[in-house]
Amino acid sequence: MQTSYKQNRALAWCANISRVFAWTLLASTIILAGCNTTNRTNNQPLLVGPSPAVPNAANDQQGPTELVNAEIFLDVAIPAFDPGFPLDNFGEIDGDELEEQGIWPQLRRTEAKIFAADMKAALDDKKVFGTVSVVPDASTPSDLFVLGEIGKSDSEEVEITITVADSTGEIWGKESFEHTVSQGFMRDQRNQGKNPYEPVFKRASDYVVSLLSKLSIDEKTYIKNMSLMRYARYYSPESYDDFINTDLKRKNGQRYYKFELTKLPDPNDPMLKRIEDLRAQELLFVDRLQDNYEVFQAETREAYGTWQEETLPEVIAARKAKTERNTKAVVGGIAAILAAILIAKSAEKDDRPSDQKALEIGAVAAGIGSIWAINESFKNNSRLKVHSAVIEEQGQALDLSVSPTVIDFENQTIELQGTAQEQYLQWKTHLRKMFNEEDTPDVQL
Repeated sequence: MQTSYKQNRALAWCANISRVFAWTLLASTIILAGCNTTNRTNNQPLLVGPSPAVPNAANDQQGPTELVNAEIFLDVAIPAFDPGFPLDNFGEIDGDELEEQGIWPQLRRTEAKIFAADMKAALDDKKVFGTVSVVPDASTPSDLFVLGEIGKSDSEEVEITITVADSTGEIWGKESFEHTVSQGFMRDQRNQGKNPYEPVFKRASDYVVSLLSKLSIDEKTYIKNMSLMRYARYYSPESYDDFINTDLKRKNGQRYYKFELTKLPDPNDPMLKRIEDLRAQELLFVDRLQDNYEVFQAETREAYGTWQEETLPEVIAARKAKTERNTKAVVGGIAAILAAILIAKSAEKDDRPSDQKALEIGAVAAGIGSIWAINESFKNNSRLKVHSAVIEEQGQALDLSVSPTVIDFENQTIELQGTAQEQYLQWKTHLRKMFNEEDTPDVQL
């Protein structure tokens, strides 16, 4: 009976340890999952469209919404996507998190431009907008802005967040979209040359169109009037400040600047006519930039497609290795705890040799299991480093380079140099300078 009692106690201990093991494994799984999440904060209010400075808040007032055209097509601007880099508490890029999440900054910055071009292609296919343009930043004059942020992109999984806002500053909506590329996608010859991420941009474009469908003709006209007046105020705030009121608002936790028209100027206003000419020149430059983006996309598409094709199996293998490593590390740690508990229990009763023997055998077995599992986790960690190195090697410096641009305008030849954003800023600065020179009369001393 004594031996049976000891065996029952041993079985009870094993049952308790099993329950501890199950709860610890569940808690560890939750903790490991939580470690993959990085919070990014942005305290700046959303501001789209041309603005001479951060506007002052003012009272709301509904302005005119006259119907000027029965066929209203809103123009769309798509800035390069936010790369979605993890930030530290000071708003700086967190290098440790970059490594943890497997983000290579140069590649991600290139994807930010590629994804903007992919979004443009998806919206162009809808044929319900005016011009759809990839632009260097959100200060471009436009009716509608589609702002994207990359949440994840590792050739297997892609996640983007789209924010849609119009020239009044109103946020139409914000939505995240994700897609997982199957390994078989690359093996199918019919998919050769296709974009494996295309479904995510199709769903995002469907979302933008669904928001557009809710607008009336009057609302579209109001947005177009606002686009023009904000551009006019950008050039001559002293002349057009009274035409627009500005307020700081919040929607779904997002702060943004909301603009309200109070009135419209005389259609024959000579200054407005001049500003419209300058806006046409700026938009012409944006249109020319599309050629550069198309060349960029053509030059990088093959290299980027090769990177996706070559790294997809490596990413899948790395993910499996990491999962296996984490699981074995948890199992190994719990097994080591189990071994220590069993050894401690075996030492409690020195006068029970048969029971002690059974417990010590269990302790040795658990100890061996913990050592094996931890060693295996290290082996898998080494393999993970190899997989990551392959991915890093494949994703080397791809970036947008723009050749110098020469523009002839009003008997002047202007040469612009640098990146697309730098050239665009140079051109905006030149247009502003021309306007200021014409607006300032000659003074005879």
